[in-house]
Amino acid sequence: MSSQALTIDDLRRWVQAGAHWRVVEISAQRVVVDLCACTGEPMQRASSQDPAVIGYVRTASSGL
Repeated sequence: MSSQALTIDDLRRWVQAGAHWRVVEISAQRVVVDLCACTGEPMQRASSQDPAVIGYVRTASSGL
């Protein structure tokens, strides 16, 4: 798995493509997610320190 900078658009596009993402780590300073195939297999690991991305992940993952 590779690591890349994460954006809200990345997460939205990933879901629109029929896949999903899973939170690995989340804090006030950083979020790390696995971008998973529709089968559940992790394909990429991505992280961000952007407060907007952290807030989006907190909101979106709370509804899962």
